[in-house]
Amino acid sequence: MPVADAPPGFYAPDPYAARWLWIGIGILALVAAWYAWVWWSTRERKVVVPPRVAPDRLTRLRADYTRQIDLVLARAAAEEISQRRAHQQLSVLVRHFVQEVSGIDAPTMTLTELNAKGSRLTPVSEVVGTLYPGEFGPRETATLTGAGTVAKQVVARWS
Repeated sequence: MPVADAPPGFYAPDPYAARWLWIGIGILALVAAWYAWVWWSTRERKVVVPPRVAPDRLTRLRADYTRQIDLVLARAAAEEISQRRAHQQLSVLVRHFVQEVSGIDAPTMTLTELNAKGSRLTPVSEVVGTLYPGEFGPRETATLTGAGTVAKQVVARWS
């Protein structure tokens, strides 16, 4: 029965406003985007294996980093920098050496993350563990000589 022929007192229901359709579509799009983001952010990343460092470049890197470690130790011995600053610089040098040689993102890892990565990073985590009290302890410590020796050993043996 057409609306014009409707009995008196009968009113057809009001149509929904168009904005409710767009609000519903927007909510569905947000939910779909959230699921896509959760899937993308929690998937396993591909492991990128860096190319092997050429032996002559490895020799140059070892010599360069050993020289830099010696320079930090000499500056600390001459009291140009504090013991704490020297510990921090040694940690940075060892971590960057490991990153340059093997591609492992050691400069951004905490000691816990270094320990969790397994036996490959054990020498690095030992050096960083030796350096942590000097870097973050309440008082400056005089453990720089031993830490410098261990740092040089990691640089000499890492491949």
